[in-house]
Amino acid sequence: MKKIFLTTTMCLFALPLMAMDCVYSPEQEIVRSAENYAEIEKLGSNFNANATYPCGGTLSQLAVLRGNLDTLYYLYQHGANFNADVSLKGYEIPGAPDVIPFPLFVARYAPNSQIVDTMLNSGIDFKVKDSMGHDVFWYFDKNPVLRNTYLTKKGWDSLIPVSEIVQRAKQGIPY
Repeated sequence: MKKIFLTTTMCLFALPLMAMDCVYSPEQEIVRSAENYAEIEKLGSNFNANATYPCGGTLSQLAVLRGNLDTLYYLYQHGANFNADVSLKGYEIPGAPDVIPFPLFVARYAPNSQIVDTMLNSGIDFKVKDSMGHDVFWYFDKNPVLRNTYLTKKGWDSLIPVSEIVQRAKQGIPY
C-alpha cells in the first residue's frame, strides 16, 4: 500500500515538471536556430507568420529573443504583424499584464539595439501602452541591455530609426 501511495504521489509531483518541457513546432525550431537568411528561408512561404504556439509564443517573439535580424525581416516580408498583442506566458515580467503589445515585448527582450532599429524601420508603433498603462520606457528599464542607451536617453525623440539619425547628422541637424 505504501508503494502505491508513494508511486502515485511521485507521479503527481512529476507531471507538472514534465509539462515544463517545451515542445517547439518545426517552424519555431527553424526560427530558434537560423543564423542567416538562407537558413530562415527553410520556412518557405506556407506558414502563418502570426500563429501563436502553446509553447514559446509567436515566431516574432522567438526571433527577437534569438536576436536575428534576417529572421525578423523574413517574418515581416511574410506578413508578421509587429503591432499585435502577444502573451507573456513563459516570459513573465513582474508588474506586467499577461498580454502586451509586441513592441513592448521587443523593448524588454531585445538583446541589442539593432532589433529595435529594425522594428522602427518596419513601422512598429512603440507609442503603445499595456493594459496597466506601462509604456515602452518602463519595458526598456526592465531590459538589462537597453535600459540606459541612446534609445532611452532622449525619451520619445530617441525612438527614430538610425537611418534618420544619420540623415540628420549629414544635414547638420542636431540629434
